[in-house]
Amino acid sequence: MKRILLVGGGSGGHVFPLIAVANSLRERSRQDGIELELQLWGDGDFAKLAAQRANIPFRPLIASKLRRYFSFLNFIDAFKLIPSFFQSMWLMFWYMPDAVFSKGGYAAVMPAIAAKIHSVPVFTHESDSTPGLANRIIGRLADKIFISFESSLPYYKRSKTEVVGNPIMKELAGGDRLAALNLFNLSPERKTILVLGGSQGARRINEAILESIVQLTQKYQIIHQAGGSQFKKMGEEIEKYKAENEAGYGQQIAASYRLYSFLDMEQMKSAYAAADVIIARGGAGLLFEIALIGKPAIIIPLSLDSSRGDQIANAAEFAKYGASIIEESNLTPHMILNRIEFILKPENYSVISEKIRSFAKPDAADIIASKLLS
Repeated sequence: MKRILLVGGGSGGHVFPLIAVANSLRERSRQDGIELELQLWGDGDFAKLAAQRANIPFRPLIASKLRRYFSFLNFIDAFKLIPSFFQSMWLMFWYMPDAVFSKGGYAAVMPAIAAKIHSVPVFTHESDSTPGLANRIIGRLADKIFISFESSLPYYKRSKTEVVGNPIMKELAGGDRLAALNLFNLSPERKTILVLGGSQGARRINEAILESIVQLTQKYQIIHQAGGSQFKKMGEEIEKYKAENEAGYGQQIAASYRLYSFLDMEQMKSAYAAADVIIARGGAGLLFEIALIGKPAIIIPLSLDSSRGDQIANAAEFAKYGASIIEESNLTPHMILNRIEFILKPENYSVISEKIRSFAKPDAADIIASKLLS
C-alpha cells in the first residue's frame, strides 16, 4: 500500500498539475501492482470540484495567504496561521502518508511543515520561471524539487532539483478537429481563434477581444473562455454589439463567436483540437499544454503591475520556441489582428507549430509519479 498526499489549491495552475500527477500515479500503480491511496488537501471551491471530478477524497484547509505587498487582509490572515498549523499537524498525524507532493501556493505551506515535523518525505513542484514566496519556503523543506524551467535552478539547491517540465493532462491532446468544430457549432471552412485567460479569466484580454470583435469575426471564428468573474459582463457587452447592428455584424458575431466562463476537460480538449491560433496568458500550465498540442500562440503575460513578473519570465522562455509575445501595454486590436495574420501565413504556420511543439515535456507527470512511488 502506498499512501500519497497531494496538496495545493486556489487557481487552476496549482490544481490541474496535481490531477495530472494523480492520474499518472494511478496508471503506474496499476502497472506495477501497487495498491494506492490518494488524498488531496487544498483551499477553495476550484480545488474541491477538481478533486471530486477526479474521484480523489478532498479535505479543505484553513489557509493563510502570504502577501508580499501591503493589504489589510494580511492582518486577518495572520490570525489563521496558528489554526492552520495545528489543523495540518492533526490531519497529517491521522493520515500519515508515505509521501507528500506539493504544488505550491499558500495552501501548501503548513502541510509541508507538518509533513517535515512528522518525518514524511516532501516533494514539490514549481511551474514558473521565478518561484513564488510559498515555494521558496517549501523548497527549503523539500526532499526533492521538480521545476519546469532551467532558469529556476538558481533559486533551489541543485543536488535535489530536477527539470521535468510542467505536469499536464495528456488527455488534452489528440482531439478530432471536425468533431470539435461540430461541438462548438462552428464552420470547418474558417480559421478558429481560441482565447484563454486561465481559470480566473483575464480582464485586459477580454477587453481587447471586445474592442476587436467586429474585425475578428469578419475573418475568423472565436472560442473564448472569459473566466467566471467576467463572464456575465462579457456576455452583456456581446449582446449589445449584436443588438446595435442585428442584420450586419450582429449576425456575424452570433455565427462566429462562442463565449464560456470555464471549459471543462472535454471542452478544453475539443477547443484545442478546433483551434488554429491560441491567445493566452503566460501561466506555465497553459504554455506547456499549448506546446503539447503544437498550436501557434500569442502570449499576453500579466504585467508587473499585477504580478511578481513570473508570467513575463515564462513568456520569454516560450518565445525562444516560436511563441509571439504582446505586452499588456501594447495590446490593441490592430496588434492582435496583425499577429494572427502573420501566424496564419502558410509559410509561417508549420514552422512556428513545430518549434512550439519542441518546447513540450509530456512526461513530467509520469516522472514525478515514478519518484513518488519509489
